[in-house]
Amino acid sequence: MTAQIPVCRVAIVGAQRQRVARVAAIIHADESLASIDIFLTLSVDPSSSSPNNNTLQQLPSGVPPHVKVEYLPCVATFDSYEDESGKLVRYLAKLEYHGPNGTHVNGKTLAPFFDYHNESDDDDEIQNPFPGIAGVAVGCGVDTDDDFAKVKAFLEALSTSCTSEATRIHESMIIECVRPNFEFSSMKEENDSFRDMSDDMKREAVMNRTIGPGKMSIFAYEVARKAVQRRWGKELLTDNKPETDKQDDDGDKPAPGLMGKAAVPHFIDPEKTRYACKRCRSVLFGTDDLEDPPHLQARHNFRRKGQTSAQGMCQNLFIADPLPWMHGCNEMEGKLHCPKCQTKVGHYTWTGAQCSCGTWVTPAILVPVSKVDEMIPASQTMMLTLHNMTVKNQSST
Repeated sequence: MTAQIPVCRVAIVGAQRQRVARVAAIIHADESLASIDIFLTLSVDPSSSSPNNNTLQQLPSGVPPHVKVEYLPCVATFDSYEDESGKLVRYLAKLEYHGPNGTHVNGKTLAPFFDYHNESDDDDEIQNPFPGIAGVAVGCGVDTDDDFAKVKAFLEALSTSCTSEATRIHESMIIECVRPNFEFSSMKEENDSFRDMSDDMKREAVMNRTIGPGKMSIFAYEVARKAVQRRWGKELLTDNKPETDKQDDDGDKPAPGLMGKAAVPHFIDPEKTRYACKRCRSVLFGTDDLEDPPHLQARHNFRRKGQTSAQGMCQNLFIADPLPWMHGCNEMEGKLHCPKCQTKVGHYTWTGAQCSCGTWVTPAILVPVSKVDEMIPASQTMMLTLHNMTVKNQSST
């Protein structure tokens, strides 16, 4: 009997049905977003800076080569009431599924998806490794942290009814909210910028998947990829380690925060440009720690009309490998904080992030240039001073 292809369900949650339907239409028009190739998704060990070192040669028994992605367009409806003190209290009135294309006017409850246990009633069939809903991509008008928290709490409460054995194999479903590009302070500002674009710019943005519904479609797919990575990533990477690495696993293990690297001080060459925390001036990394070669700039411009700025310029520094003060970057994604003052200086995500120039960088350990000060080596500063003095003397004679 031919095994069925596992199905990974991802809910696309927004506050406006038309916007959710637009995202669904973009997804259905792109066949590459309909399934996930296990080889491509899990062939890179996040702890390694060499993507080809851990390329999978074969899949272990029981691991499928592909996973089908089923998208569930959903609409979150919010309402409010006035409490005894006269203060308006906002709450999530309902969250409903509006059909595979998001075009159904009347929504339905998501409960049946969480009541689901097996792909087949046949006891010989393998349980679907993604019962219920594996991931949730939130956006399309859900712009505030408060609204996102309400959606997340609702879905987590609803998911408790999915109690199949397969659920206990991995963690709970992934629930994430789309983040603004670095040139915007919030998703509301980014969405306003998209609405202000000309029709031609909107079409280009949708095609490049860098802002608006095109960006949301890629974000939903990335949520599905994270669910797949979390389900089989460790198993596959362990199974495909070289024999010497497997033997090392039985011996002394390094501290988990160092991702298997020796616990040695990190040297930052003072004769090269360094970057320090803007708040406390602690040196964080140097030019030797940056990606090499640097990514190619896509040079997209997503700023509002009338704004003057360098179009599509890189406003982020991408670091090649986790540094000791990053504590290994052991999760799929997380924030980066200055080790001295604990100020947030960046974030990392092994599934990739978009630079302000428009290029998608995978994996991404990034620090916005606005969070650090560039420290030019003293030798270069002295040479520059001598040069300026020479030019000044020549001009005065």
